[in-house]
Amino acid sequence: MESIWFKPEFSNEIIQNPDILDQTQNVITDIISGRIEITTLVENMAGVLTSKEVDNREKGMRFFTKILTELPQDYLSDIQIKFISKFYVDRLKDNHKIIPVVLEGYLAVIDMKNYNMLNCGEFFTTLFREVPCQSQVRQDRYHIYLIVQKLLEKDVNYIKTLGPDFVYGVISSIEGERDPRNLLFLFNFIPTFLKHIPLGHLTEEMFDVISCYYPIDFHPSPNDPAAVTRQDLASALIPCLCAVPEFAEHCLVLLVEKLDSSLRVAKIDSLKLLAESCKTFTPESYKPFLKTLWSSIHREITHKTDNELKMAAHEALSALVSRLATTVNTDQEFENFVKGIIISIQTALASSTTASQFSQSGKILLTTANASKESCYLIVKCMVPAIAAYYEFKTSSKLQIASIEFLGDLYDLAKHWNVVKELDEKMDEILQLCLLAVSQTSSNYQIAGFRTMIKMAEVLKSNLILPFVEVLTYNIQHSQDSELLKISVEAIHAIAMYNPEIIMNLVVKGKCELDNLMEDKINLQKRLNLLTNLASIDDFTTLIIEEMLKIITENQESAPKVVEALNESMSDTTLYTEEKITEIESDHGLIDSVVNWLMKEIKLGTCEESYNHGFTLIANTISSLPAEKQHQIILKYTKELIDLCKINDMNFLVVESLYLSIHENLYDVVIKDILSLSLRLSLNSENGTVRMKACVLVAHFLNKAEHGQKFDSLYELLKDYLSSCRRDDLTLCPRLIQLYGWITKALIMRSSGQFLFWLEKILVSITNEDYAKEGAEAIHLIVTDFQEYLSRRQHCRITPFYKQRMFQSFSNLTAKLDLLNSQVKEYYLLSWAYILAKTPKSILNNHPNRDVRIKSLQCLFEIAKVYPTSVLLPYKQDVLLDIAPCLDDKKRLVRNMAVQARTRWFLVGAPGENKDN
Repeated sequence: MESIWFKPEFSNEIIQNPDILDQTQNVITDIISGRIEITTLVENMAGVLTSKEVDNREKGMRFFTKILTELPQDYLSDIQIKFISKFYVDRLKDNHKIIPVVLEGYLAVIDMKNYNMLNCGEFFTTLFREVPCQSQVRQDRYHIYLIVQKLLEKDVNYIKTLGPDFVYGVISSIEGERDPRNLLFLFNFIPTFLKHIPLGHLTEEMFDVISCYYPIDFHPSPNDPAAVTRQDLASALIPCLCAVPEFAEHCLVLLVEKLDSSLRVAKIDSLKLLAESCKTFTPESYKPFLKTLWSSIHREITHKTDNELKMAAHEALSALVSRLATTVNTDQEFENFVKGIIISIQTALASSTTASQFSQSGKILLTTANASKESCYLIVKCMVPAIAAYYEFKTSSKLQIASIEFLGDLYDLAKHWNVVKELDEKMDEILQLCLLAVSQTSSNYQIAGFRTMIKMAEVLKSNLILPFVEVLTYNIQHSQDSELLKISVEAIHAIAMYNPEIIMNLVVKGKCELDNLMEDKINLQKRLNLLTNLASIDDFTTLIIEEMLKIITENQESAPKVVEALNESMSDTTLYTEEKITEIESDHGLIDSVVNWLMKEIKLGTCEESYNHGFTLIANTISSLPAEKQHQIILKYTKELIDLCKINDMNFLVVESLYLSIHENLYDVVIKDILSLSLRLSLNSENGTVRMKACVLVAHFLNKAEHGQKFDSLYELLKDYLSSCRRDDLTLCPRLIQLYGWITKALIMRSSGQFLFWLEKILVSITNEDYAKEGAEAIHLIVTDFQEYLSRRQHCRITPFYKQRMFQSFSNLTAKLDLLNSQVKEYYLLSWAYILAKTPKSILNNHPNRDVRIKSLQCLFEIAKVYPTSVLLPYKQDVLLDIAPCLDDKKRLVRNMAVQARTRWFLVGAPGENKDN
């Protein structure tokens, strides 16, 4: 039987059938199969489309529009689309109730593959004449804007041919728009429109329509779940106001006016607009406004308290100077502007009475200098002699030190803009002033002078090197100021980078020669630190490293100090790259020397602290080596060390340092032997350090083992060993809890769900009065980051958010426990304190389980109320004053508790004082 849409009676069916819209897919199937032409369908719908009843016509148009939206976009031919387009244009003249569905339908038409842009001319003419945009509802206005955008994107060249009438139509459509979502759409679209469509004599009209919204004054509805914010609108509006050069005069007049406004947001928006405008407006546009602009910028940039306003002013100044700099070779306007800034700031600098005032004025010059190569040249050229004179004139040490630091910043900018050679004479003036500063007895002067000199080491001339080095070597030999010593070492290192021969003769083979060092026991460590620092430079590496390894091998008394110096310097990744450490190990056998020295020291039974640096040095060196090299080294020593561990547990510390930093893909059968040894010592060694290091190594193996068989093998070995332990040995329990802590940490960091098994064991210990303290310490261990253990440098697996997972797991496991009224309350709360202190507030605030949030609150209250102990004090702000006020539950109560707790903590005296006081 033939479907109803094949017959003229179809119009009546549309009118009478309330479910007719459900039939569109069947109609589309017949259209695509060729059983009915779309033009025939329109003819059969003539009755409903021309009905005298508006509601009937609207229903017919809605049915046909739904057909168009569901048809494949490549199905209709250009002739069919032309027919449909004309049909929809005619419908624009219909009743206002019909307009919404007409707009929806035309959006579907222009998305068709064969849509011809020639169809849109008549559409826009009729649309702008017949449909007053701002009289339509929000959604229909949006559809009008969307049609303009889509057609502009489809063929911008044709849209240009529509001329001023089209532009006027767009202006009329958007004028008066008030809906924030529509405005946000328009503000994002208008810059594209303006850049492609000439405005001609309508430029001022378009700017007036846009600028009436400036500055944005809008407050979103509190009930809107996805509200557009004032900031969203303001950020989108700014590019509209300066989208084309033709807006320059109108925009700058408006901008200057709003900069003088008393409204803070108007000032900030205007400064942002100024910065944005510099991307579009010509430099000549700003000439009539420069004095006024600088005056306004200067006023806001020196604001005492509003950092956002100051930052916006700095950004505006930078953008303006950068834009004006493009005219440096055509006129004097740019140079005059920069010199005006210099004169203003020189006055401010001269009248500065505090370092803060000096710094604030100096930042203005630095912003200006950073804006362009040309402004940098002018400011450095003018300001270096001015600051040198200022240094002589000012007697305040803080101001003199600030001026030296300012010169260092100017050098940085000169280097950035590659004008150092052009300003060679000025660079010498800065370095002369630095030398004057470092010649002072005050460490503050010296530190400031050396910091600036370090920046400028590349341009330090030979005639100044010797005076600097004399001061530096004197500091190394005699200064007791740790900060001055550190900066002195850095300064010699900086000079050596560019003048290795001079430093080799003056320092390495001179006053700090290794043979001479051994004689001066008091200053040995300081000069060793200098030499190990210099060893990172290629020209010094071989000489210094070979001599130091010789001392480690032959001089028992001085070896610990050499190892300490090497460890301190080589731990600094800014000095020693992985490639450099690998080179040192390959060329000089650093690990061999240190391992042999350690085994000898352990055999002699010397103080444990004397060789701790050796363990760290080995671990860090191993971490920098490729896997193949690591494998060779550990195989070389493993068997011997396992045998030595049977004699003296302390030899395990060497094992741990060798295996701690191996790559995660390094797996060998011998690792099972090391794991077994680690497990045995973690529980049975009488040395606390050995037990802890054994636990650490177990954790490293579990954390780094590859997923699958390798991990499963080690995990089974672990469980088998622990299941064989005696259950009646009470001395074993605290040691087991420590081991459980490290195992849990290793597993949760690699995102292994097996951590829960071990966490439950720790929780059981917390509920036991005899072992609650050890359980709390295990929790602390799990949530604490250690630079020397389970770190990325040691190639460990560290999944993001493992601390959040720890919070969720601990809170779930304790949800049904009532430990707040038990004998272990203190250690239970202590565990919560450790966890909450490391958990982001957002996790607490958004936890899906209300009971967990309440539980967290209860613990927070108890921590604040009952336990102002020395252990909990470090967590007071993170746990109570910071986290608690952000929780959703019982906010007022939490705030009150926070205030009470704050008062209580301030009143508490020395840790350990009676809680009831």
